[in-house]
Amino acid sequence: MKNYNDSDSNFTSSLLVVGVNTRPIVKSAKDLGLNVIAIDCFEDQYISKNSDALYITEKKSKTSRSEEFLNLAREAIDSYSPDFAIFSSGIEYFPEKVEKLEKEVKIAGNGPEQFKNCMDEEKLFNIAESLGIPHPKTKRIEDRDEAIEKAREICFPLLVKPVRRGGGVGIGYVEDEDGLIDVCTNLLSNCDRTDFYIQEYIDGIDVSASILSNGDSAECLTVNEQIIGAKKLDVPRRFGYCGNVIPYSGNSETVSKIENYSEVICEKLKLLGSNGVDFVVKDKPYLIEVNPRLQNTMDMVELSLGINLLKEHFKSLREELNETSPILQCSAKLIVYSKEGIKVPNLATFPDVVDIPKTGSFVKEGEPICSVLKTGSKREKVIEGAYGLVKKIQEKIYESKNSLT
Repeated sequence: MKNYNDSDSNFTSSLLVVGVNTRPIVKSAKDLGLNVIAIDCFEDQYISKNSDALYITEKKSKTSRSEEFLNLAREAIDSYSPDFAIFSSGIEYFPEKVEKLEKEVKIAGNGPEQFKNCMDEEKLFNIAESLGIPHPKTKRIEDRDEAIEKAREICFPLLVKPVRRGGGVGIGYVEDEDGLIDVCTNLLSNCDRTDFYIQEYIDGIDVSASILSNGDSAECLTVNEQIIGAKKLDVPRRFGYCGNVIPYSGNSETVSKIENYSEVICEKLKLLGSNGVDFVVKDKPYLIEVNPRLQNTMDMVELSLGINLLKEHFKSLREELNETSPILQCSAKLIVYSKEGIKVPNLATFPDVVDIPKTGSFVKEGEPICSVLKTGSKREKVIEGAYGLVKKIQEKIYESKNSLT
């Protein structure tokens, strides 16, 4: 079946949303009055109450999860016949699954070809090179011997990255050949693929841009600071994604470059709808990756700009791109991770908390518990308030656990 395009003159009435965390998309869709079928990895309280139908994946590996996404999507299509499907994170690394799915339902956004172009980092960086966009030196590797050879060309320190990943999972930092061998051995023994990337490590500030694209033109909505590996949030990985702050506090020249690079790369890739572009800022912005789907900053962008991003996403698929809205308020999102296995207390009593599991459910060590979502006029006050709320949540979680032992 065809993708959403300008021949679809009206909004859809029913939407299938598939991904690791669909809550922001589900909320925006319900705000638009749509019927929503969600396929998600977390039984969040909001989607449990507000989805018209909900499918939860089981706790399996990412490879089997992709197959499960496909199987559940087919089941949902057979049962509910949604007008369109849309994706959050977790699908973009499996274009072959999307290719199968688009034969059964219209895709409201990027299809398998765009996913392939974005996920092939060597191809992506070749395109970036042709556009004059800085990027880290990156090589696709198939074994340890090749990794050592290419590492000598790039020079240490390096990152070792699975071809298929998400949220910083599986990324290793190495300073020498011994470390490279250890990380490669571990990666190859815990992955369904034999290929991976080694990449020049750029020590800087993690930044993302939220972009709307119509296939020919692109518009940068916001430039956001990314929070990666924050110890206060108990994330178990050095490069684990922990949240964002809007806006990024860099100088205007850097922000302007990020906006320009993001728009140019999305235009070159012929992307559709809402997309995200990640950078590391050191002496200048370096392109890291392009996410060809709605991002985890979605609800933050909506709050900061006063828009419904899903509505804007659909409008861009009809080739409508509005002028960029001014930032009305700052926003911060922090993901709280579990430092040990816990039974979740009632977190719904806290204001400004989202992605809340069912009270009494079990969260394993290293998994996300909930997210804090704060807004306000002063950036530093918003960040301070968000971390203050995180501390209160952590106190309640671990005090509750101690009271049960």
